[in-house]
Amino acid sequence: MSSSIFGKDPAKQPVPDPFARERIEKEIEHLKKPQSTRYGANQKMSLGIFTCCLGVFILLGLFLMDPFKYAWYRGDAIEDYLYLHNYDSDQKANALVATGILSPDDATILNRRQGSFQDYFASPAAAEQKAEDIIAFMKGLSELRNGPYTELDTLGKIRYNLFCRWGLIPPSSWTILNPKVKTE
Repeated sequence: MSSSIFGKDPAKQPVPDPFARERIEKEIEHLKKPQSTRYGANQKMSLGIFTCCLGVFILLGLFLMDPFKYAWYRGDAIEDYLYLHNYDSDQKANALVATGILSPDDATILNRRQGSFQDYFASPAAAEQKAEDIIAFMKGLSELRNGPYTELDTLGKIRYNLFCRWGLIPPSSWTILNPKVKTE
């Protein structure tokens, strides 16, 4: 019967050689296999798959980005319209409606709203800048679908060459995403 390892004096035990082949035999066998990480045969294939997936997701994102941006800008347009109509200028508010992001019915409902809308923006200049951004987005959305294509920004030209030129017209808005104008 052998004694416990705790009962033995560690100083009397032989010190194993750290470079002994029997200590690392399993690791050596693993590294000799072709699928081991040392050779990296699957690494190139994994990088290719990752690159292809990334490319597909980028193309899908470029194709489907308008409904999400439209919904975002529509929410901003509601606040911007309320601020501009009540505190600054009806001219910019009407320009927002003219872009089509807000319908005339939406504008009628928003005209009847009462409240403190001055908290939406720090200044009239900020509200007008936001209105300009929304108007520029709607202009770019219209140009991407109807032309003139020479006036598109860089991203618009890329999207035109990838999709519209070949007859794939990206969706512009989805009603399920768009904020509704409440009739309060």
